[in-house]
Amino acid sequence: MKKAFSILLIISMLLGSVNIVYGAPQEPQLIGQSAILIDATTGKILYEKNSHEQHYPASTTKIMTAILTLENLQLHDKLNIDEEASFTGGSRIYLLEGEDVIVEDVMYGMMLESANDAAVAFAKNISGSVEEFAKRMNQKAVELGALNTNFVNPHGLHDDAHLTTAYDLAMIAKYAMKNETFRHFATTYQYTMEATNLQDTRYFYNTNRMLYDDLHTVTVNGEVRGCKYEGITGIKTGYTGRAGGCLVAGARRGNTELIAVTLASTDMGRFQDCITLLDYGFANYKTVNALESGQDLGTVPVSRGAVKRVQVILPDKVDATLPAEASENLLRTEVELLDSVEAPVMQGQKAGVVRLYAGDELIGEYDAVTAEDIDRGGWLSIVGVPDSTAETIRNLVLAVVALLLLLLILYVLVKRRQVKIRRLKRQQREAKYRMLKEQERARWDQEYWSSRN
Repeated sequence: MKKAFSILLIISMLLGSVNIVYGAPQEPQLIGQSAILIDATTGKILYEKNSHEQHYPASTTKIMTAILTLENLQLHDKLNIDEEASFTGGSRIYLLEGEDVIVEDVMYGMMLESANDAAVAFAKNISGSVEEFAKRMNQKAVELGALNTNFVNPHGLHDDAHLTTAYDLAMIAKYAMKNETFRHFATTYQYTMEATNLQDTRYFYNTNRMLYDDLHTVTVNGEVRGCKYEGITGIKTGYTGRAGGCLVAGARRGNTELIAVTLASTDMGRFQDCITLLDYGFANYKTVNALESGQDLGTVPVSRGAVKRVQVILPDKVDATLPAEASENLLRTEVELLDSVEAPVMQGQKAGVVRLYAGDELIGEYDAVTAEDIDRGGWLSIVGVPDSTAETIRNLVLAVVALLLLLLILYVLVKRRQVKIRRLKRQQREAKYRMLKEQERARWDQEYWSSRN
């Protein structure tokens, strides 16, 4: 198989077009009616089965409840536990009305024990009522890319109108796993909640068998194996009689992190489904770093700017999902920058796009942005002269004007001296002329009187 792949790759390269051809991997055999597998980093869908079909999510609902709690409350905030929360049915940690508890302890209860009373406590402390909190859940779901979700409560107890899809849960989980605090709760196996003013110490254990359970077995591709999974990162279980077995599971191996979702499965089937999906993903795909954050993409001219050009960079690193056997050398980029941007320019302003390809296949398109702020330039920027050059020109003009003034002053001084010298010489000539005239008159008088005598 590898030899055949190498031959195909060489032929493709010789023809000048890199189209990757792989044998289609065997599709996962699942119990659940709906499922999806995505690359948690890139969001690429690696496998799906009825992924947009609506089902009851059961306690996988609590992923959204946890997101909103972590974004609206602090871990050491005290919670008000009222009668409604304390009497919530199903899985619970038996919160009592008036009990002194903090967000952190109750979050462990919700994420490990799947406590419904904990979910209601969060909803009411954040929004005042379950109904108002559900509105916030749905708004957030849309923001995260959910297409067919309608939450009516924070816990997932059955309601005919409480529906979501495998795809939507994958988008919600992808977002949740960017939060390191959520990751911590999702991967914790056991937690001890210290005694409160109303109850003794409580011990919580995670319901996700993939974190710890080697005793219960499932059959994956004909192989009987324990539920514990290498590299597991959580995330959340769910089960009701109407929903069946539900599970959102994440795992990481090396640089590749995956999220699997199965809905409408069975109690043990949900673990079998997610193990099957994750095995399929790790066997056939990998995540690679394609572009680094801050990568220099060139410069763009700035119209009316204090400088003529602005540097353009890639704001965030870009990862790509490739077939497991594919070479990273297949990745290539095309950078298309704007002809110009007009000042003032803000740092992070879009200045072009970067297209990432694997061979001839377009993987994604990403914004190229300006690396710095550029102020609007002075009057010379109209003709494309940057402020630094304009400053040089201004200084040069001032120097020339100063020189001309100096030369003018010197010219005036020289002229005045010349006038003074000419006046002096004229006065000297006039004085000499008068002296000669007087001498001539004296001589003439002497001769006159001499002739009379």
